[in-house]
Amino acid sequence: MVIRCAVVLLLSSVTLAQGPLVLPASHAATEGSSVTNVPFGRGTPARVQNVYDPLLFQGPVTISELAFRIDGGATANSKLVDCEIRMSTMPGALLQLSADFAQNRGADEIVVLSRQLLTLPAHSAVGSPNAFLQPFVLSTPFSYDPAFGSLCVEVVVFGQPPGAYPLDITFVCNSPELSIGPAGCPQPNSLPLRVESSTTQVIWGRPWIARVLDAPPGAFVTFALGSRESGPWSGFVLPQELGAFGAPGCYMSIDLMGSFFAIAAGDGSATFPFLIPNNPAIVGAWLRYQGAAISPNANALGVVTSQARKVQVCGWEPVGRVWSSGTSATIGTREVGVAPVVQLTIQ
Repeated sequence: MVIRCAVVLLLSSVTLAQGPLVLPASHAATEGSSVTNVPFGRGTPARVQNVYDPLLFQGPVTISELAFRIDGGATANSKLVDCEIRMSTMPGALLQLSADFAQNRGADEIVVLSRQLLTLPAHSAVGSPNAFLQPFVLSTPFSYDPAFGSLCVEVVVFGQPPGAYPLDITFVCNSPELSIGPAGCPQPNSLPLRVESSTTQVIWGRPWIARVLDAPPGAFVTFALGSRESGPWSGFVLPQELGAFGAPGCYMSIDLMGSFFAIAAGDGSATFPFLIPNNPAIVGAWLRYQGAAISPNANALGVVTSQARKVQVCGWEPVGRVWSSGTSATIGTREVGVAPVVQLTIQ
């Protein structure tokens, strides 16, 4: 039986304190997983809009400086580029990012660093992550309020000599999976029932596959999703031992937000496909789940349960970019979850 549904989650927003502000905060002391030569390392003109979702801000700020960092383990020579930087409030959140540059520019767009020959600083000390470079002091500070949309930082390089200048960009993480609660209860002449996440990277907007394993072939199997793993729930105290119901040594270890059903295949497995909501706010959320199967000879209740598990939703981070080679194109390459790691100085 194939079941497709959206997993509904409630998450608190990411908040950052006043002062030097790293975007995204998750990368303040963590190296990204990739590197970009846009816009400073291509040897040709380039345009890029880097967009940072309102979730990354606690409230209104005034931005006075902007700093990038060289990719971890790399160095860079000083480089002179003909460059201009603009900032604006992109209408809407990250998912409204358009491939059309003009659609991402807010009505409050200003030139924060006028066109000039800008010296990119050399970087010789190798770290992972590297320290942020000397910041660019904005000639016109930008007042940004996340209540009105995403921060759009547009960098236009009108000309530059050949030479690499590798910037650190965000990453997609692997999702940790942990066991919670007591072990699964025994089945007659068989291994305990198990559950697992079959998806290594559980990412917002993407499919998630979970499985129940080691059920009796042909057994009726239940897969449950929950939001908590301890404390009182619906007259029980989690994890709740089921001896009073005829299943000693079996536990209900999570609350039951939703239950899904399948028939175990010949190898005792049952697959449950889901879709994680297309919302960057759920990065960091834990999905809790547990399996159960009908096993008439196991106990008086005729049910066995697995040990519960949980897996964490990870990036894409709530950032994105649109870029093009050259400065005349009106449409660029749109990439959600990818943007340089930056440090803002805010007031």
